[in-house]
Amino acid sequence: MKLMVQACFFRPIIVLAVLALSACDGDTPKITAQVDSWFDPPGAIDVEPELLPQSAHHSVVPERITEAEQFLEKTAISQISPAEVEYFAGQKVDLPAVTRPYLIRGLYRTKQSHSVRIVGSALWVASYDDEMDTGPMRRRPLVLIMDEVPERIYVSIGQ
Repeated sequence: MKLMVQACFFRPIIVLAVLALSACDGDTPKITAQVDSWFDPPGAIDVEPELLPQSAHHSVVPERITEAEQFLEKTAISQISPAEVEYFAGQKVDLPAVTRPYLIRGLYRTKQSHSVRIVGSALWVASYDDEMDTGPMRRRPLVLIMDEVPERIYVSIGQ
């Protein structure tokens, strides 16, 4: 009998709470993944992007990411010395005579591999993650080997 009285007492309160919450449904904020300040996707692309070979870029090793981020604090690209290439890449990298090494910004969610494309006079760095993944963005700078300085660096998640 006591349970029946309690159930009858709380039923209207529960109904009112459900109605109040459903009335506010349009005002409920949507949960979205946080966007990193390095995220800068290209807009509409009117030229065919040219994929750089995997040998032209290398992910910075995990123990050097914080240091590489300092190089890229105020700019999306930073020229480095040939000696710094091995330091940041964590491996020996062949540098052709006419190339220059750089650190560039990169992001990922779960897949730590990237593609780098030339888009006109710019570069587009994209992780191989699913564009719809809502996990947190993580920074992963890359070492880039190129013979000319790109005018702009676009950074996105997904292809």
